[in-house]
Amino acid sequence: MSLYRRLTQPEPFPPHFRFGVATADHQCEAYDGRDDIRDVWERVRGITPRGKATDFWNRYREDVDLARSLGCTAFRLSLSWARLQPEANVWDDGAFAHYREVLQYLRDAGMATAVTLHHNTWPLHVQAAGNGAGMLDAAFPDRFAAYAREVAQRLGDLIDYYITLNEPNQLVYGYVKLWSMHAYAMPPGLPPYMTTEQQLDAVVKLIPNLFRAHARARAAIRAVRPDSRVGANPLVLGLPRWLQRVIDFIAIRLRKPEDVRKQALLLSQHHIVDAGPVDISIAQLTITALRRDRVLFSEAYYAAHLCLLRDSALTLPQDLRAWKGRLGVMDGGAPEEKIGHYLPGAEIRKYRSTEAAVAALERKEVDAVFDDDVFLQAHVRGSLVLERLPGPDQPFAVAMALGSRTLLNAVDRAMRDFKALRPELPKGPNRKTVADIGRLGWKDPDRVPDLDRSLARIRARGILHVGVHPGVPGLCVRAADGTYQGLEPDLARHIAKKLLGDERKLRFVEVHGDERLSATRSWLQNLDDLRKSFAMFATILGTNWWNLGMQGRLAEFLCPREAVGALDYAGLDYYWGVPSLFPSQLKRLAAAADAVYGNAPVWPEILYDILVEQMRQFPGKPIMLIENGCVTTADNVSREDYIERHLRQVQRAVAEGVPVDAYLCWSITSNREWGLVFDNNSDFGLYHIDLDTDPHLTRVPTPASERYAQIIKTRSAAGGGGGI
Repeated sequence: MSLYRRLTQPEPFPPHFRFGVATADHQCEAYDGRDDIRDVWERVRGITPRGKATDFWNRYREDVDLARSLGCTAFRLSLSWARLQPEANVWDDGAFAHYREVLQYLRDAGMATAVTLHHNTWPLHVQAAGNGAGMLDAAFPDRFAAYAREVAQRLGDLIDYYITLNEPNQLVYGYVKLWSMHAYAMPPGLPPYMTTEQQLDAVVKLIPNLFRAHARARAAIRAVRPDSRVGANPLVLGLPRWLQRVIDFIAIRLRKPEDVRKQALLLSQHHIVDAGPVDISIAQLTITALRRDRVLFSEAYYAAHLCLLRDSALTLPQDLRAWKGRLGVMDGGAPEEKIGHYLPGAEIRKYRSTEAAVAALERKEVDAVFDDDVFLQAHVRGSLVLERLPGPDQPFAVAMALGSRTLLNAVDRAMRDFKALRPELPKGPNRKTVADIGRLGWKDPDRVPDLDRSLARIRARGILHVGVHPGVPGLCVRAADGTYQGLEPDLARHIAKKLLGDERKLRFVEVHGDERLSATRSWLQNLDDLRKSFAMFATILGTNWWNLGMQGRLAEFLCPREAVGALDYAGLDYYWGVPSLFPSQLKRLAAAADAVYGNAPVWPEILYDILVEQMRQFPGKPIMLIENGCVTTADNVSREDYIERHLRQVQRAVAEGVPVDAYLCWSITSNREWGLVFDNNSDFGLYHIDLDTDPHLTRVPTPASERYAQIIKTRSAAGGGGGI
């Protein structure tokens, strides 16, 4: 092969290299009435429950067969600890027997098995242990090791690779909130009103406990089966190499717990970037993934539903995804984010308002208008009819400036009191946690404590500024005498009474369009993206502390010596990265952290550098890329192109001697993505399943499954498409 060809077309993947797919217990196995921590989390918080999920528990053969048809020779699944150990001293023989059947079916299909023991969820009795300390309990590592030992004894002959803790460096977000986050990202959460210092104290307990749990689980597994290969899969961000070196240096300089505590100031909001012209906006704002990146949202006070306004003579196909008609939508409105999920084939025409879109419908310029029912109901007239679409409700909530944690707590408290008086209003989503499992309970203080200046500033002023959007009967209208009437003004008055002691101490400000969001923000909040990223990178939270600990580069208070080097392969997950620190790039990285995956930054090229660095960090260890994959479209990159472009970098690394043994694509099918609403922003599946509307849960091939199969067949991702 010529030098030019070697540089542009690396050697195909070698015969021993394994291509695979993955799934996870809570995200795919149907709920059977027995709770794990995530089931309680979803129920308490009022977010999307897993429900039947993909019914992998009963249909695993179908999904394994799909993986085999792609050419896969590896399959990753996770075991439900809650099913296997429903009580502290009870093991479920039936659950073990089921997983044995699954693993045997994989073996018979010619696939290596990769098994995750702790995939972001755990039994309730584990959380309740230590007076509700859960993973912070000093006995957690030994408890986890006992579970690992039982798995090795009963199933170890069918397990090729163990992943002890899924993305251990992400588990900290069950104990800490960045200043811009409206809620804990995952369970268990801490009791209400914890200061940033208290949150970081919990993180300092969690990190060494996770290291101990992994090391002791590995030792327990290898005591049963000495040839077992045990590792983990930290989530790695793609960052410029100089920045990675800087944040690693920050982490290894931490010598004692107080050093971590000092980082709390970086995670707190500063008053100079507080609210704008309005303190809160109660203006028919739907909670969406993209909007959460701009404002803090309270708990929901109303639930709308997505609809189509159309002429009664129009016949729509049973499968709306196949409809090729002309669709009108308000530019920048929340429903615009949902079009790709409901009507991916439609021709989209954007208008400055819903009214303008309806006028276009009446002129026959479009065939239908897509929006919430509260905006479309008023336009049902003549031959125009409203068609409700399947799927979850669209929750309306109060918006306020990022970082206004004290104001958010006070508004939520007022909201719960208001909804107690109005039982017809929705109960969720909310910001509650499950931190009280196993505890005697937590007494809510009489007054919301100050975590920042957001509420103190309003009290000093003596008047609450509220953004409203009149014109929607029942929610907000402006009467002839100039007063505002409806659910939203009533809620505003109730909040003013709770915050300032008098419902008259407020001023309504009319806001329209994007102003409903932007009016809560000062112009200085354009610095939000930089500040969020700085906070992420300048603290222990933003480092790859797992790999640093495994290399022995962290202080012992973070990584006990027993955990250093305790791995048989170097595993990692990679999804997103930024080649520069431009605000537009950092905003996309922050979006990924907030689960706005459709807006996350795609940077395949850095994966080569990450793999080379992994080889240098863990010499002599095989490398496994345990997760890599994409939602339908991210950063304007389709799932099929995303997979191909990342596999080109893996192929390049392997051709140059980096010992990568396997690539596992996340995920084989659509799944329940940790409480998110199911749409294109949360669908990573090579095979699409309409989780909300298809009772048969039909597995439908996507262009990505076809592309992945072709890459596996040719054992190359480097052909065509512009090289490496």
